[in-house]
Amino acid sequence: MITSFDMIDQPNPDDERELEARCARFRIAKQELDRAVRRHGESDEEDEADSAA
Repeated sequence: MITSFDMIDQPNPDDERELEARCARFRIAKQELDRAVRRHGESDEEDEADSAA
């Protein structure tokens, strides 16, 4: 008889690959978000410098 606890103890290679793929997609999205935030921050600084002049 297999219980849900038995299933948790047995690693599934497909699940591990899916988890790794999700982590990779998350890291890529995080990097893109960080870049967008930096670009937005730089354009705000330029706008402030233009308005001060």
